[in-house]
Amino acid sequence: MGLSAAGIAPLTMGFGGLSTSAASAASAGAPQMLVPELKNSYWYIGHLMSILLSAKDTGGAFALIHGFEIKGLEPPPHIHTLEDESFYLLDGEINYTAGNELFRARKGNWVFLPKGIQHSFQVVTDQAEVLIHLSPGGFENYFIEMSEPAPEMVIPPRPKGPPDVKRIIGTASKYGIRCPGLT
Repeated sequence: MGLSAAGIAPLTMGFGGLSTSAASAASAGAPQMLVPELKNSYWYIGHLMSILLSAKDTGGAFALIHGFEIKGLEPPPHIHTLEDESFYLLDGEINYTAGNELFRARKGNWVFLPKGIQHSFQVVTDQAEVLIHLSPGGFENYFIEMSEPAPEMVIPPRPKGPPDVKRIIGTASKYGIRCPGLT
């Protein structure tokens, strides 16, 4: 069964470069128009991630992240215990495995990954541009904690050497993420 992107269209229409007040100055429930820019962007282990809306902006209801997934820098299989996670592909291709199902997602596809189900993904193209929706919000703080503020709006260089898996798992576990077989 195909999924409609009609509900996501209003979120993607504002990515033209216009900006309003900073997300940190927004109050929950206040109308906003946000774009990926330095003040809301981070370099996360070879990825460029922009926190468009955080849990504090939505009264905890959800968070929305604009990012680039990079081939070869995918996370290990993991389980979210606190939030549902969804990906809307703006560009590129990603294969998602959730439980026993495989979803071959391309530009325009929305992939819903409910909490409690082990999932992983593999970027098929060199990179994929995505919107990540977390409901409820809060897990976006993992990316902030594990990242450095982006000094420029480009995908950072690939990490030199392997990631610090122990730090990733330890930090992710604070946000309710389980990594079976790695803990």
